[in-house]
Amino acid sequence: MTGTEIYKRTDVYESTARSIRLHAPEWKLLLAYDGQRSMAEVALSAEVSFAQALPLTQKFLDQGWIEEQPITLEQYLKRTGAPNVAAIGSVVPSAVILHEPQAEGASPLSTSSAPPPVPAAKSSRGAMRLGAVVDYITSLTGNVSLGQLLVYRVFLRVPPELLQAEDIVSVHLVNDTSLIRTESLQQAIANAVNEVTKRALPDGVFAPA
Repeated sequence: MTGTEIYKRTDVYESTARSIRLHAPEWKLLLAYDGQRSMAEVALSAEVSFAQALPLTQKFLDQGWIEEQPITLEQYLKRTGAPNVAAIGSVVPSAVILHEPQAEGASPLSTSSAPPPVPAAKSSRGAMRLGAVVDYITSLTGNVSLGQLLVYRVFLRVPPELLQAEDIVSVHLVNDTSLIRTESLQQAIANAVNEVTKRALPDGVFAPA
């Protein structure tokens, strides 16, 4: 799953709904699948992290409660932010790839096969502004939905114990006001951004010292 899939509840769910027993957060996610929004959008609306949504969604699929909803070419182009197909002829522009680059090809977000070295976070810098980090990652794709998926991919690489140590249980994709003051967490986030996007974080994500 990439998070761009669209799922809808099935007839199996409708016929067995009264006998299904789930925890409240699981119900919230299951009921959010409406056949209109992507998995990433549904997870956001249900206030479930992407990492939590993956196994739950697979569970719903295995039980036959949801199924993938095919979309039209027009819907696909709209979701990826591509030009209208009528304006570009029969050629469909490539979507932004969010998986790790294969050996034979480089990631579309990279300018070389090897990421540049990430300098260690300097203690002279102020706190890292999490909202600025999210905005920077999102800006790399030029598309909000794909940018949000890229944010998920980055923070899945950050050790959860470091996030928990600063009481960060979720990363808001809009207007996150959290400040990262721990140097080890700052460095872990910088490393994760570099590994996934092949870019170094700009100084602008840090508050003035």
